Formats: sequence, C-alpha cells, structure tokens
Amino acid sequence: MRLSSRRHAAGFAIVLALCGVAAAQPAPSAPASIPRAGASPADSAGCNTVERPVSAAGASLVPEAAGQQKNWQPPGGEISFTVRSFTQIPPDALVLVCFRWKRNFERQDQFITARPTHLDLTESARLLKVTVVVPSTLPKPPPRFGGDGEYTGLFIVPLADVRILILGKNPDGSPLVAADVSHEVGISSPLWAVLVTAASVLIAFSILTIICYRRLRPFGLGDLDPFIRIITTPNGYASLSRFQMVVWTFVVAASAVYVMALSGDLIEVTTGTLVLLGISGAVTVGSRLQESAQTARLADDGSTAAARKPRWSDLIVNDANGQREIDIARVQMLYFTLVTAAFVVMRVLTSYVIPEIPQGFQILMGISNAVYFGSKVAQPMANAAAAPDAPSTNPATPPTQGS
Repeated sequence: MRLSSRRHAAGFAIVLALCGVAAAQPAPSAPASIPRAGASPADSAGCNTVERPVSAAGASLVPEAAGQQKNWQPPGGEISFTVRSFTQIPPDALVLVCFRWKRNFERQDQFITARPTHLDLTESARLLKVTVVVPSTLPKPPPRFGGDGEYTGLFIVPLADVRILILGKNPDGSPLVAADVSHEVGISSPLWAVLVTAASVLIAFSILTIICYRRLRPFGLGDLDPFIRIITTPNGYASLSRFQMVVWTFVVAASAVYVMALSGDLIEVTTGTLVLLGISGAVTVGSRLQESAQTARLADDGSTAAARKPRWSDLIVNDANGQREIDIARVQMLYFTLVTAAFVVMRVLTSYVIPEIPQGFQILMGISNAVYFGSKVAQPMANAAAAPDAPSTNPATPPTQGS
C-alpha cells in the first residue's frame, strides 16, 4: 500500500510539471506579413512608417503670397498648403498631414497625423490645395532657452515640421508615394500673445499718461484720473478728436502686436485700418489748429480760459455761451468710432488677423469726421451771432469747448 501511494504521488507530480511547461510556452502568433481582414497595405502607411525620399517624390510646395496667416496658426486653427506634382495625383490618394516640433539635433519626435478638412484638386490633377486643422494633441514644445527646439520672433513662436504625404496604390496594392513635401510652420499660443500685448499696452499707456500729467499740471489739472487726462485739453475739456485718435492708435498698435506675437514676424496692416487712422489724425490736427486760433483770439481780447474739470460728457455735449447741449455730430462720430473699433478687435481675437475695413465704413467714418469738424468750425460764428441776444455771464469763459 505504501509503495502504491508513492507511485501515485510521483505520477501526479509528473503531470503537474508537464502542464507547467505547456503553459509557459508562448501562444503562436500570425505571420507579420498577413494584414488584418479588410485592410490593404496602404492603410498602415503613414509619416512614421514611410521613409522620406531623397527627392520630393516629383512634387513641390507652391509658395503663397505674403499674408498674415500663411506660415503659422495656433492649435485648432486651419492652415492651407498647395502641392504641385509633376505627375497626376490619383483621385483616390490618401492624403496625410503630419506635425512634429522642429529640433536642432538628430533626435526627432514622432509625427502627429492629421487628416485634411478640405482638398481641392485642380490643373489636371497636378495641383492639390490641402487645408488642415493644426492638431491640439501636439506635446509640449521644447524649452525656449537652452533646448534643442527652434523658435522665431525673439523666441516667442516655436517652429514645427510639417510633412504632407500623398499615397496612392500600386497594382499589387502596396503603397505608392505620389508626393512627399515638407515645410515648417509656427505653432503660436494665443495666451502668450495676449500677455505680450497686454504688457505692451500697459507700458504705452503708462508713458502716455505720465506725459499728459506733466503737460496739464501747470494748468491745475494734475489730479485727473489716468484715463481722462490723456484726452484733456489745456482749457479743461475732454476732446472727442483726441479720444478717437487714442482709440485708433491703441486698437491698431495692440492688434499689430497681438498678430506679430502669434506669427513671430512683421505683418501687413490693412489699408482700410491705415485710412481710419489717417482720418482720425487729420481731424485731431485740424481741431488743434482751430483751438490754437481760438486761444489767440481770446488773448487779443484780453480774456483767459476759466479753469474747469473735464468730464466724460464733454465728448457728446457742446458747451457754448454757458449752456450745455448734446451735439448730434459728436454723438454720431463717437458711435461710429466705437462700433468700428469693436469690430476690428473682435475680428483680431477670433481670426488672428487685422481685418480689411470695408470701403463703405471708410466713407462713413470720413463723412462723420467731416461733419464733426465742420460743426466745430461753424460753432464760433454761431456763438458770435448769438452774442448780442444772449451775452455770456462770464467773460472769461471761452466761446466754445475744446476739440
């Protein structure tokens, strides 16, 4: 009995040992050359698997006209490339656009693949315009200082390699590289651009308000708040023409800094924006000349301007012969200025470009400013005509308010 039990135990141990060896063997895998069901070899090809050819595979990237958003976009923004092929591009070709950070050394990141959102094949299937959204899945860019990444625009905008791979199929189903071109683009950060713009606006505003403080202090107007002192004239009125000039100066300058911080390069300021800036400047200069002539007439009469505190209501209220009334020409000019400036700011923040002002708006602003300036020139004559009937109670008060 004892011998039989020993034999049973030894047999059981042998069975367990054989089962353990069998479990340790790896399961047989399918051959690597067998594709998955329903897939072709071209489906597995991509920027990380297809070797970059020595040549451009019979294709090149067509340079586009200089603009504000050709070679840069933030993550989530659309960017377009135009590929010209020396041979016909198959209509069923697979188009891939791949992104990775541009590095100075041999170590390179893996490409992040993005499918185009729009394809336009023209010129007998030899010209392909590819529109793609910059992927938001790009990793954190290389460090700005001391790293191996490349930046442009004073280390503001990191550069990325873009590979446009157009794949056809051979008769046997294997992938055929119809075109393979590369380019570099800037991947900008709207948050960083906002911070740079806010800093530049704050510095410019601080310098301007300090200069205006020193200018107005001899006239007893040194205790004004930092905003209204910028548009205050020496006779104590808030000037609408100066307000318009300040608004357009800051809107255009801040927009330019914002877009340049996004692109890392100088940008084109649109003609319509420059026209509006010129209109506001011309009206400001004309108002200053009219104000100087008025001050000279008061000096000849032996009168001096009475000290007063400027008010924001001076922008739309006309003060003549001791009476204050709303001037519709001022209201119109202020309204059109604020609406147009708000339009420019919203377009810059949403499209990352300085928009072109429609010609109708340029004419509208020109007419509004002309009416305002004509009203200012005609106001002293109207006051002089009304003086015999309604003489001023304070001879030291100037006949009209500032510009």
